[in-house]
Amino acid sequence: MLLQFEDKTMATKRITTGWRGFSTAKETTYGTPAVLATSFNFEGPITDIQPNEVQTDENEVTGLNEPAKQEVLNWKLDGSHQQRAMPHNLAHFLTMVMGKVTTDQPDIANDPSVYRHYIERDLISITLPSLTMVEYDGIAAKRFSGLFGKSVKISGERGDFVKLDAQFGGMGKEESSIDSKPTVVGESYLRYGDVNFMRGGSLSGSVSSGDLSIVGTPTSLKGDLQSFEWTIDNQAQTIYEMGDSSSFVSRVERGDKFSQSLSASLEMQDDTHKTGLINGTEYVINIPITGSVIGGGSGSYKFSCDIIFPKVVYKEAKKDRDGEVVKVNAEFQILEDTTYGSVIVKIINEQTSYLI
Repeated sequence: MLLQFEDKTMATKRITTGWRGFSTAKETTYGTPAVLATSFNFEGPITDIQPNEVQTDENEVTGLNEPAKQEVLNWKLDGSHQQRAMPHNLAHFLTMVMGKVTTDQPDIANDPSVYRHYIERDLISITLPSLTMVEYDGIAAKRFSGLFGKSVKISGERGDFVKLDAQFGGMGKEESSIDSKPTVVGESYLRYGDVNFMRGGSLSGSVSSGDLSIVGTPTSLKGDLQSFEWTIDNQAQTIYEMGDSSSFVSRVERGDKFSQSLSASLEMQDDTHKTGLINGTEYVINIPITGSVIGGGSGSYKFSCDIIFPKVVYKEAKKDRDGEVVKVNAEFQILEDTTYGSVIVKIINEQTSYLI
């Protein structure tokens, strides 16, 4: 008998045609998909669900020497999004992690396309907002509901772009999707030349009145700044509820406390860093990152991200060398101010809302 075999020619699959889209509105109920509204280019790993709790019968007496059965008890999703930073992607992931956003239009008469977003930690609701993501990996489009933010790292260094590194989670549910790729917003990436690093001064105004500002005489350290890095983590906790037989995350809550770190490497000009460390001097630290002018209006507003720390002290101010250049590696302790909290991020762009 002549046997015939089907020849299935294999081909390498590539992600060059891939894309990643998100809802900007939050899900009304955790895990209920929201409509996609924006797409981001991305670096890093492809998103995929994984078993969370797996058990075998290896501890049971089965009459066999090794386990004979395995069961997946529940599922999880751990993902990341790396990309050069722009105001839109910074606002998107920071609102996912921090949970609270206040949006207004600073000059609707002269600049009707300009929106200002104040992003703060949500200390009222312990429940994290959830979004929906669809990712096409070059093979198939998959929808991931119940997406929540875990942490965001923003960093920059001389001669490079400002970078975004966001960690997110999900309920562990993966579905096929027929959604089309949403629009990629036309904002320019933020660069090292857009970065300032201000120490000192004081805060005036408020988010609610839309007049939050730095007053006094802060010192600009941008000429000395070699690099900076800020991370905020909400310590997200996933909960698999009793009685929920879906095997997916039932709900997600932030941890008891937010965790933050702030560091900077600067060329050393004087002893002010060490003096501040010794004296425990409290500073306002402000990192304004200001890009191109927003067109179509007065020209008074630019695409920007302004990271404001109302109360900071030096945690470390250690001298080092970069070749023959004397520098200081500064680590800051971010403290809670009774009026302004620990951090406020002000984003200006043309996006109308986040988390609505």
